[in-house]
Amino acid sequence: MKRLLAPLIALPLAACSITDDFEIPTISSVTSLFAPVGPETRPLTASIAPVQRPSANALSSMTVADLENGSRKTFDVKSFGNGVRVREGNGCIWTRAGDWFSPSDSWANCGTSSSWHTGQAKVRELDSLYPLRVGSVGSYQRSAVSHTGRSYSRKTRCEVTDAVDVLREGRAATPAYVVECDDSRRVRTTWFAPGEGPIAYREVHRRNGVEEAWVRIN
Repeated sequence: MKRLLAPLIALPLAACSITDDFEIPTISSVTSLFAPVGPETRPLTASIAPVQRPSANALSSMTVADLENGSRKTFDVKSFGNGVRVREGNGCIWTRAGDWFSPSDSWANCGTSSSWHTGQAKVRELDSLYPLRVGSVGSYQRSAVSHTGRSYSRKTRCEVTDAVDVLREGRAATPAYVVECDDSRRVRTTWFAPGEGPIAYREVHRRNGVEEAWVRIN
């Protein structure tokens, strides 16, 4: 059994936060890059089936617990066109394709940046990540524009790096794939369980450390 522990307090931001405005990282945020917080896991004790690309309505609303302070947050998920619209408990709203790993294509009232809290993007899948199995690789190209007119174009590469049992209080161990998505600014890691979807998540900024880490509780 293993548990990754964050040695110091990190800086939480919204899941869909997007910003190119950086501050000089503190010692604590740099340290969190080496031992970021994560869910409690153990090696697989049973086989895990490959995951085919889910339909948009396969993503469901959920409640999660922050892995650093235990606070709860809701994700209210609704169908929206060919994808989903997600409203977080803090008022942040974002949309994306039904594929959980695809970058968001719009967001509003998200994060703390005055330049990037609202915007939209064009997202194109370059290589499919599916079916999910250890070693699968996919990629996306994203061109984003903020409400203030700032813009960037960036590639995201996702890889299924492992499969583990995720341990959650009051539940049986859940087999899940570990999927890391790297856009050169942030690494987003999802523990994705067949039949349930994302059950844990961590977002690490390369300079500022852990911005978000949670485990699903409903």
